[in-house]
Amino acid sequence: MRYLILYLKGMLMGAADLVPGVSGGTIALITGIYKELLESINSISLSNLKLWKQQGLKSVWGKINGPFLIAVFGGILSSILLLSRLLEWLIENHPLVLWSFFFGLLIASIIYLFRAELSFSMLNVLYVCFGAVISFLVTQLNGGANQSSLWYLFLSGFIGISAMILPGLSGAYILVVMGVYQTVLSNVRIAQDLIFNFDQTQFINTASILGVFILGILVGIKVFAKFLSWLLNHYPQRSIAVLVGLMIGALHKVWPWQNTVADSVKESLAVLPHEYNGDPQILIVITWMLIGFGILFLIERSKTLLTQ
Repeated sequence: MRYLILYLKGMLMGAADLVPGVSGGTIALITGIYKELLESINSISLSNLKLWKQQGLKSVWGKINGPFLIAVFGGILSSILLLSRLLEWLIENHPLVLWSFFFGLLIASIIYLFRAELSFSMLNVLYVCFGAVISFLVTQLNGGANQSSLWYLFLSGFIGISAMILPGLSGAYILVVMGVYQTVLSNVRIAQDLIFNFDQTQFINTASILGVFILGILVGIKVFAKFLSWLLNHYPQRSIAVLVGLMIGALHKVWPWQNTVADSVKESLAVLPHEYNGDPQILIVITWMLIGFGILFLIERSKTLLTQ
């Protein structure tokens, strides 16, 4: 049961990471697996891997928390493969429903973290404000032209995964800013199509693009996870305060009513319902906000199941 729930949490993380403006790190934090995820990633080291000769693979598998990593990353990968087309369709055809759901989930997450993880102090308030300002400034960056050179894709993977595991900063949004979001998403779709219609030339091209991008992800997640773990172990209250601030600063990017400023996933402006260019569907938006808000309580219940 534990690993099934971890797998489902991984799927939620994968779905969040696909959407510009939402962070898989936020899902990991509110579902209670964030710290274990960082520690498990950090345990994958050359010194631990070398132990398989003396202690066997089973011992090494336990040291790196292999079952946990397989369950979570299996869920993330499954979500990316299964939901990439659906989420892209929702962004294009039902954006109010999608953003309402994530906005409600994010609001509930912020409230929960304030109550469960932070004690009130002026210093914590300052760190929350610092995180909010940083997150807001990052979301104001302009997206660059589409880039597809291999070195740039490696760099994008390195930076993107760093944002993906930071609550409040969307890795998908960072990829939009760096101009590679459509390149990566289209190549994921092409890779899926190649399973049924194999083409050697297309396979080599897609494998090169995704392979280099994934290599950047692997290097980035290893480097950044170590840094985050150190912060959470040495400065837990301050770190959580900054992470909550990052989430608050990103709220305007998942506000349901957005007017498009340019032909881009990113170029949009949060507005009030009466200023929205289209039917604001206020009742539907509120309903999906409440559903997203309520999902947090189901996630909290799953923590109880994990301890049984």
